[in-house]
Amino acid sequence: MLAPQTEEAYRRLRRMILSLELRPGEPLVERKLEELLAVSRTPIRAAIQQLFREGLAQRTGRVYTVAPLDLAELEEAFEFRTWLETYVVRVAASRRPNARQLRELLASVEADLDPEVELEKATDFHLALAKLTGNRFVVASLAQVLQRIYRARYLEITRPQGADQALSDHLHLIELLQQGQAEAAAAFLQRHLERSREALLESLEGSILLGARSS
Repeated sequence: MLAPQTEEAYRRLRRMILSLELRPGEPLVERKLEELLAVSRTPIRAAIQQLFREGLAQRTGRVYTVAPLDLAELEEAFEFRTWLETYVVRVAASRRPNARQLRELLASVEADLDPEVELEKATDFHLALAKLTGNRFVVASLAQVLQRIYRARYLEITRPQGADQALSDHLHLIELLQQGQAEAAAAFLQRHLERSREALLESLEGSILLGARSS
């Protein structure tokens, strides 16, 4: 658990990176951030370390910069996520789960207009599905890959109609799971993830926001 000042610095820096206010490749200079955030250097340093652990910052020598958006890494991560989550929904559908908890999670997403909180609730939804498999390694693997593509998912959910489309798709997925339609659920989720991937990568292709590693 982070100390209060570190938590505040971390949250603010994380939001600035996710929203692209801090661009990929931009140096994270402690002195400048100290002035910007009106927080002392020690919590800023700890916040940068936390962002580094999450893959949102990278280090070259003693210099930290905002991590680039790597298209090749995103492609691999989306592919792995698709493999994993289509397995998850097949298992979940075979068990015809009580979907009350999942609907409550979606209701909380719909009620909150803050993009970062909205994305955290969406993550909770996907991990709740994974827990229906009863396999802790599946849950841990999905949590890891969702974290690796968190910034890309943030950009997706904040694009026009992105959140509304995701909510509609999730509601339909719950219906398929309750009906025990394993293959239909897997096929629908695969199409959902493919649409998301294509829309995001199309918007990022050739963008200066990608950073040097994707060139």
